[in-house]
Amino acid sequence: MTLNASIGLRIATLRKERRLTQEQLAEKLDISIKHCSSVERGLSCLSLEKLIEVSNLFDVSLDYLIKGNPSSNNCTSYIYFNLPQSIVSIMSSGDETEISLLQEYLQLYTKIHNTKKE
Repeated sequence: MTLNASIGLRIATLRKERRLTQEQLAEKLDISIKHCSSVERGLSCLSLEKLIEVSNLFDVSLDYLIKGNPSSNNCTSYIYFNLPQSIVSIMSSGDETEISLLQEYLQLYTKIHNTKKE
């Protein structure tokens, strides 16, 4: 797989995880939908400035976008990518009640998990 194809695949995956359409991503990056599609298919590439915008938009490192490696100094991005989409969705756009319930669930899970270790 070429570098452009790998980057495009990661961008497409990030976009889909965030439930954005190509049109919405293109608008956020101020590029055409056709160019966005072409990037995701690995047929063209984004400028460095646009890659930085993608990095900021999806809260991932450039290292991740280019090489596919979670950055060792950006632990939250690595954790973020290993969470189920439902949890990511609640964390990023849930209301206070949903976030509170998720926190309670995680506390209960931690308690149960720690009890099993004893």
